[in-house]
Amino acid sequence: MTASARRFALGSYTPDGPGPALHLAERSESGEWRIVASTTASNPSFVARSGELLFAVGEDASGSVASFRIVEGGADGAGAALEPVDSVEHGEADPCHIAVDAASGLVLVANYTGGSVTAVPFESSGALGRPATLRLPPRTGPVTDRQDAPHAHQVVPTPWGTHLVSDLGGDAIHELVVERATDVSGPALRIVRTIDVAPGTGPRHLLVRSGLVHVIGELDGHLHTFEVDAASARPAGTEPVVVDPSNGADDVVQPSHLDASLSGRLFTALVRGRDTVSVFEATDAARPRLASEHPIGAAWPRHHAHLDDRTVVVAAERTHALVEVDLVTGAARRVLEVTSPTCVLPLD
Repeated sequence: MTASARRFALGSYTPDGPGPALHLAERSESGEWRIVASTTASNPSFVARSGELLFAVGEDASGSVASFRIVEGGADGAGAALEPVDSVEHGEADPCHIAVDAASGLVLVANYTGGSVTAVPFESSGALGRPATLRLPPRTGPVTDRQDAPHAHQVVPTPWGTHLVSDLGGDAIHELVVERATDVSGPALRIVRTIDVAPGTGPRHLLVRSGLVHVIGELDGHLHTFEVDAASARPAGTEPVVVDPSNGADDVVQPSHLDASLSGRLFTALVRGRDTVSVFEATDAARPRLASEHPIGAAWPRHHAHLDDRTVVVAAERTHALVEVDLVTGAARRVLEVTSPTCVLPLD
């Protein structure tokens, strides 16, 4: 890999069964993309990193976590590889997000159908320990076909040492304390606070920044902001995710991933169905305002990453491609063909 090139880990779905589905990709200084390494996995739909280690969920009915090591090759990176290290099943259906708690030596997994959060210890070698699972409180919501039970969607850390998990099915954000046990009992998780969101929101992805929590509603199509610290939480505002409201059942507005630009001055949200990326002016982070919405020219944008304050790269799941979008002009270009991409993780 050249000094100016950038690396990314790509997660994906495997509709035809386990196969080369976790990828190491490279973007050159001129904007050319290529896959430099791949390894076999089953539905590694979300990926997290700790040093030279990658951790991926196995979004299947049995629920699993796998670890991999990035092995560098020659000076040009041509010999780079992804080496499987370990895997463990935890039995919670459809894990869809994973985060690393390096201080505790744990990975934390949100299990969508399982309605739970699982903690898995890991060693510096990548070896995985005994999982421990916390089921979310039984809650439902008014969107009966999507909110019949808790559905954990994402786990993110807070500045004060806890973690937040979004519950799409229960219209809630739960705050967790995670402890890595020193004996064979394994890690322990417990809920210390629950932040209720409006019925029918369907909270999916979160941003935690400077005393604020921003949550994207997959079901209501809005960005919700809360002022939150270790002792309190209160609503600060709500903003639509799309410029024009939905025109009915055939006009699907289903937000997926929420992210912030490198400077923090912009927030971006992907919208499936409309197949757009929405841009929020976030100079006043407590009151982000929808500034623009750009078609990406590809279907079902699921996850994205900021290349700089102007450009994002989007995993377009149903078009089987990565797409770069200019947030100023709206220009979009397809840059890499990948089967069912679901996660784009910058590595540098």
